[in-house]
Amino acid sequence: MELYFAIDRPAPDVASQPKVDLHHWRILQLGCGSLHIAAQLDSGSFRVTTALLAVDIASRVVKTESGRSYHLDAPPEEDAMLVALMIANVACDPVAITNDVSDAVWRAMESSAWSSDGTSLIPALQ
Repeated sequence: MELYFAIDRPAPDVASQPKVDLHHWRILQLGCGSLHIAAQLDSGSFRVTTALLAVDIASRVVKTESGRSYHLDAPPEEDAMLVALMIANVACDPVAITNDVSDAVWRAMESSAWSSDGTSLIPALQ
């Protein structure tokens, strides 16, 4: 199956949309090591964020390189078709997807702590 995204446009300016609530999302790691949210917005459009900089696991807010904050309102998306569309949207980037860390991030958010091995995938929001 081939998927084509006909409209590729930048997200609105951060000043006009400083925070976005997400219900359908995954957090993917690229080959360069950076983490990005792939999401379907309430409008139905898809978005791939700039690199993730920090997270407040208690409030479930992730801050990106652009300065925008994303509130993760629901667990990571599990619908196979929707996840495939999100991944296909990220795959437009020439850097390969190497890992999906969505479940690990969500577990940390549910327990308000990273795993017992002390590893945090994203630095804490200051």
